[in-house]
Order: sequence, then C-alpha cells, then structure tokens
Amino acid sequence: MASPSDPAPDAPRNSTSESRPPPAPHAQLGQLLRGSLVTQLIHVAAKLGIADRLRDGPKGVDELAVATGADARALHRVLRALAGLGIFAEAEPGRFSLTPLAEPLRSEAPASLRGSAVLYGEPWWWQACGELLYSVRTGQPAFDRIHGRPLFAYLEETAEAAAAFNEHQTSMTQGDAAAVVDAYDFAGCATVVDVGGGHGALAVAILRASPRTRVILLDRPAVVNGAARRLRAHGVGNRSSCVGGDFFESVPEGADTYVLKDIIHDWDDERALSILGNCRRAMAHSGPTARLLLVEKVIPPGNEPFAGKMTDITMLLVAGGRERTADEYRALLAGAGFAVRRIVPTRSPASVIEAIPA
Repeated sequence: MASPSDPAPDAPRNSTSESRPPPAPHAQLGQLLRGSLVTQLIHVAAKLGIADRLRDGPKGVDELAVATGADARALHRVLRALAGLGIFAEAEPGRFSLTPLAEPLRSEAPASLRGSAVLYGEPWWWQACGELLYSVRTGQPAFDRIHGRPLFAYLEETAEAAAAFNEHQTSMTQGDAAAVVDAYDFAGCATVVDVGGGHGALAVAILRASPRTRVILLDRPAVVNGAARRLRAHGVGNRSSCVGGDFFESVPEGADTYVLKDIIHDWDDERALSILGNCRRAMAHSGPTARLLLVEKVIPPGNEPFAGKMTDITMLLVAGGRERTADEYRALLAGAGFAVRRIVPTRSPASVIEAIPA
C-alpha cells in the first residue's frame, strides 16, 4: 500500500537527481570528455569578472554584456551552459545570479579560485595542456616544446603570464596555508626560511599563528617585491624580511626551520636534490632543533580520487616535475641527507613532511 506521500501509480515521478538512475558508463565518459569545454566556460566567466558583477544581486545578460564588452547572445549561451552545471543560475530568462559553486569565482571570496580559473584557460597554459601525448611519449614537459623555454624562464620574460601565475599560486596557497598552520604547530620555530615563498601567503599564515616567530622569505628578485607588500599589508612586515635569490644556488643560513611549499614537486629528482642539498648545507649550523618541512600533496595508494593525481599531470606537462608517494619522498630526502620524522596530514590535500638532518 502506498503511503500518503507516495505519488499515485500513474503520476509522473519527481525528476530530481535522487530519483534518476545513475548515468550509464558511456554517458559518464561523454561528460568527462567535455571537460575541456567546462574549463573554458569557467575561464571566460572568471576573465570577464561575472561573479564579481553579480555580487550585489542578479543582473540581466544585456547589462553584463555591456559591462564586460561581450556579445550578449554569446554570453547568454555561456552562462546558460554554466548554469546547467550549477555555476550561476538563470532564475528567469536572461537574468543570472550567483550560486554556491559560483561564489569562489569572486575575486574577494574567502577561498577564491578566480586566479586558477583565469590561469587554466589562458592560451599560453592551455596550449601545453593540449600536448599531453607528447609528454607521455617523451617524458618531457610539453610547455618547453610549445614555448621554446621552461615555464619559469617564460614567466620571467612575460609579465602578464607571471601575474596570472602568481595570482593562482597565491590563491592556492591561501587555502592550503590555513590548513597547514592548523595541523602543524609553528610556535616552537624561532626563524623560518620560506624557500620559494612566492607572494607570502604561507608566511603570513605562519606569522599570524605564531606571534614569536620570524620569517625570511626567499624567492626570485622579480617576485619578492610583491611578497614584501603583502607582508606589510597584513601587519607582519616587522617580523619578516624578503631576500631575492635562487634556491638552486643557496638559501639563507642559520634558521631553525626551512619550509618549502609546492617547490619540490616542480622538479625532477636531480634538481630537487640540488634544492634540498642547499637547504641541508644552510642548516649545518642551525643546532639540534633544525627541521625541514615540505608541504606537498603526498600521493596515497589505491584508486580513490585525490587532487594530487591531477596536479601530477600538470607537473608532467608544464614543469617537468612530479608528485610523489610517501616512500618516494623518504628516498628523495635520504639522498639529500635527511630522515623523515613524520608526515602530518591536513584538511587540505597538502601534507607536511617533517624531516631532520640525518
């Protein structure tokens, strides 16, 4: 007997996702095959700043088109497709609003992904991603083939690309940094060298979490000015300093803690060992409490989804580096004279690999 809440036998079934059967494998694969279109749709919305323009409420597509210099009909088609994915909503014909999935595309959102959405669709980045077969056949980064030089050399020479890359890195680090300082206690660290610290998102998080800690941020000379501005803007400039340099040559000496976030994964083993060796030499006179912290996505065993498995493909394509398993990190660090003491997971995909001089 049907309960009062059940539909009548001949009534149409509710068409919500809960009542639909799971899609067949060919339909699931077909959706995945369109992932490149999804990336470009999100990129266009981010590049045009659509989410920022909808911050104060819904707007018509004609108004959005005028504000962004877009063709109204084409923009409507893009936003309609995104709304079908849950990114924006068309509450009435031609009028769009934010959804929870669209919120991270706002520039000022707490966990903004706008910088990443812009980067992933930029032609100079996108072209390398289209050459995965080359990288699989050769083991070499497609980026170098497309652009005639490695990623970081390209960024040094191309200001617009560097700005997009740095914004992406900062937004990614802000999300990870909060998780890192929640999971790992920096209170006992007197001086931290943030090796390859970018624009200072991790340094800010460490300094805020540990009022007695000082941070020395090392990065390329073209980057550290932006880091110094961020540190001052967050009120921690008096406990930090920025050093322009090259971690393949040397890192500042004498600190008790050296942290490298998303640095080692950029490089093959040979170049990674060069960076780690410079850290080991800098720690030679740091005392018995000296420690090295790698903040990386440690690849777990098994077939479960994990963000690092996709980042690993990005490393293959654009930088020539790789994500590594826990055992691979242990072996790599041992080769540079370190012993892994523990691996601390965080609520983000990143873990903190704590190592000490062997």
